[in-house]
Amino acid sequence: MIKKVMKGKQAGKWRVRIQPVDKVTGKRISFPLQYANSKKEAVKLERQLWAEYESGLNLSDGNAVFAEEFQKYVNRRAKTISPVTLKAWQESANDFKGYFEKTKINQITTALVSRYAHDYIDKHNATVSKSSTIAKRLIHMRNFFKTLEGKTVKENPVPEGALKLFFKQSDFSVPQEWYIISSNELEEIRSLIIEDLNHSSVMNWGSKLAILLESYTGMRVGELQALKFSNIVFEDAAWTFRISNSWSDYTKSFTGSLKARPKGYSRTLLPVPEKVIILLKRYKDKQSSFLKNHELDNPLDLVFMNLHDYKSASNEEPLKQKSINDMFKTICSKLGIEAGDKQLSMYSFRHTICTNLANTPGMSYPWAAEKMGHSLQMFMNTYVGVDPDMNQQMNKLWIC
Repeated sequence: MIKKVMKGKQAGKWRVRIQPVDKVTGKRISFPLQYANSKKEAVKLERQLWAEYESGLNLSDGNAVFAEEFQKYVNRRAKTISPVTLKAWQESANDFKGYFEKTKINQITTALVSRYAHDYIDKHNATVSKSSTIAKRLIHMRNFFKTLEGKTVKENPVPEGALKLFFKQSDFSVPQEWYIISSNELEEIRSLIIEDLNHSSVMNWGSKLAILLESYTGMRVGELQALKFSNIVFEDAAWTFRISNSWSDYTKSFTGSLKARPKGYSRTLLPVPEKVIILLKRYKDKQSSFLKNHELDNPLDLVFMNLHDYKSASNEEPLKQKSINDMFKTICSKLGIEAGDKQLSMYSFRHTICTNLANTPGMSYPWAAEKMGHSLQMFMNTYVGVDPDMNQQMNKLWIC
């Protein structure tokens, strides 16, 4: 129902109200009144409210079961998020069903959410940190309630920065740091790989070449897996790669886009030495011969096609992340590179390169962030670590 308001604070505006009937109880569902500045806007708003109701999102009904409505919310988001992200959301939905059971939306309070967070930590003997599972659960819950603010709930029962409000500082765990590879270690890794390639079978070239390339670009491993020979470009007097796709080991499929970017978006990586491009072209010839001898082909033009597994090769699948990481661990073991209590994997290259970029005098941070596929804020907040070489220089500078 649309009606122009003639008196009061909303005089001159158009009042919009819908009153759908609950199919189960037969009772009218009271949606809160909303206002528009013009009749045209009011008509649009009325259609939107009915669309929300028909889609199953009963925003006005605080008596709806929270866990059930959250599941509907996840179902609606399924087509707009990646399978990996959807998996995390579904895990939250499952956990909420088990804990909150038939608790209604209007019964979810900040105190109850806090109790849930503490019970979760106790039950799972889990840690508290920004990257912890409970942090993700609370973010998911807060995002759901954001859609209800001003409609079903006056304010979000999950406050911003909930972890800091719910837990003492002593409850937090220090997140495990990533190992930053020193410049000397980078050179040792690269030299060992190039030497090994001289006497490696074509099946072992893939994982070693992947590590070599990663040591220069720091791209996400999923992007590395989806790399094509046709991605090689020569731009602005330097060899690099223009990428627009990534691979997911979880779904065993290409995502069709880069992380947090629309389909069709592409970016160029950091420049690489010409010797790496020469090795890639040598590998392309070796790979072609190998595939021909085994009556296989490479219609997707993949660089790191899985040559260890003929079934994977015939299905046009790249090397698995685990295989590349295992090779990297073997190389680190040969060179005596030990991480101690820090994390060491292919992802260490990404942290290392971002750290080196951040500590390069005169570096343009926006340029660096774009090359790494991140916003400037994410680049600075998440990936900029402590460069071990710079740390030594600063120690000497301070002592002197």
